Amino acid sequence: MSDDHLTKQDEDISAPEFEAEEARDHYDFGNWPEFFGLILTGLLVWLTFALTG
Repeated sequence: MSDDHLTKQDEDISAPEFEAEEARDHYDFGNWPEFFGLILTGLLVWLTFALTG
């Protein structure tokens, strides 16, 4: 396997090639990282306004 695939952006590869790469990773986090980030961002914004008055 060559290292050419390391320099490709997700937009530069075809959909089947992207799906095959994702399947090889064996990581499927689902949507919870986005939800956690959204909740954490909301909490930090609220804390900023709550503590600065």
